[in-house]
Amino acid sequence: MDATKKTAHLMARLVEAETTLRDTRREEARTECAATRAIARVQTARTDAATARRDLCTAERTGKGLAAATRRLATRTIKLDTLTAAAREAKATATAARRAARTAARRLDTLGRRAALAATRTVATIAHRLGEASLTPAPTAGRTLAATELPAAEEIQTHADRFTDLDQQAKTLAKQADAEKTWLRALPVGIYGRVVITRTPGGSVLDSDQVALDYTARGEVAPRKARRDTFKVAVQAEMTERATAA
Repeated sequence: MDATKKTAHLMARLVEAETTLRDTRREEARTECAATRAIARVQTARTDAATARRDLCTAERTGKGLAAATRRLATRTIKLDTLTAAAREAKATATAARRAARTAARRLDTLGRRAALAATRTVATIAHRLGEASLTPAPTAGRTLAATELPAAEEIQTHADRFTDLDQQAKTLAKQADAEKTWLRALPVGIYGRVVITRTPGGSVLDSDQVALDYTARGEVAPRKARRDTFKVAVQAEMTERATAA
């Protein structure tokens, strides 16, 4: 079945999305830790550079150890610049990993909703097929006339023509009424002259898909019953007599 194939395909993509999300979250955690360590090293290097700068100032005032203090400050300044660049790169990598993890999470949510909907439809289709094997009898239809009670064909045609006309009028009026109702539905609640617009909360209906899922989860088949036979009336147009050739 196409529904089953689609569900299986979405489930396979869902598994791939879960794997991708797990990997991206691991990468996010790793890069976040690396960025945190890089920032800590920069802070330590800044402290060391500040200490070396103070030592240089002291050496300049006392005239002792000036060369060593200068070399120490230069070395720590280079180290600070190197660690700052590394921390900036680590932060950018962590940001990219975080964005990738969020993208993977959104993709997983989307696929999860699609897979859940497809699985629900598949279960409903399977439950429908299984339920068709043990249908509850349909409600008893109205009594049909016996052969001896059948009226004349002319009377049947008259009733059929009348039904066709009334049915067409009813459909036309129903469409017009629906159009007017759609126009009125756009109005907010209120009083407009002789017209009062109100809105009452709707009731509830049985969720047949969820019922099928619940029965399937228990290893059972949701009960189904047959419908009444569809009744249709087809009236053929009267055949006009062909004009004889002159």
